[in-house]
Amino acid sequence: MDSAIFFFKYTSHYLISTKLQFKGKNMTLTHIPKVLYQNKITEVLDDIRYNYGKLTRKGYIYGLIAIDQDAKIIAIDSRFDRKLNYWDLSSIGAALYGVARQGQDFFETESLERATIIYSDMRLFVKSIGNIELQKKGKRDILIVLLTDNEVNLGVMILQMSKFAQTIKEEIEKNEHMKNVLKMPEKDIKEHIKELKKQIFKDKIGTIS
Repeated sequence: MDSAIFFFKYTSHYLISTKLQFKGKNMTLTHIPKVLYQNKITEVLDDIRYNYGKLTRKGYIYGLIAIDQDAKIIAIDSRFDRKLNYWDLSSIGAALYGVARQGQDFFETESLERATIIYSDMRLFVKSIGNIELQKKGKRDILIVLLTDNEVNLGVMILQMSKFAQTIKEEIEKNEHMKNVLKMPEKDIKEHIKELKKQIFKDKIGTIS
């Protein structure tokens, strides 16, 4: 099974079961594991958002997420819209990138620059900022997923992502925890999500069946 699709299905199951157990408490979307927003990559994502705002002051950015090609979340920006489901956004972003890569192979085109879905009121944008070499695991593509309204100047955002791409790669390469997450096979993803869940709910939720 494609890893991004697996991640999407599993996290969706996780979120549904969590909502059932905390119905009416609005816990799912307002609590985020600290490991996802208290790290150096988050600081870089915040710089991308800040510099964009300073240059244009136009449009609304719902959130920025750094992920790998299989939808494993590396970091989110600290101003990420808490009404958004960050698990699903990462999974959809990785799936979009995967489809775009398949199109690249089908059309025999050169390297993929970015992929975008445009809705009537917002845009989902995925850009590869390069890859990380992992010992015994090969290369992992590192992606930035961006969700905005239709007023955001994507050209300026692309310039900011390109500007900070090397910094993000260097920070990942220096962080053993992040590299271990990127190395995880599908069978370890469930345990990883359970650990993140414990950070959010402090062991008050039962085991996912």
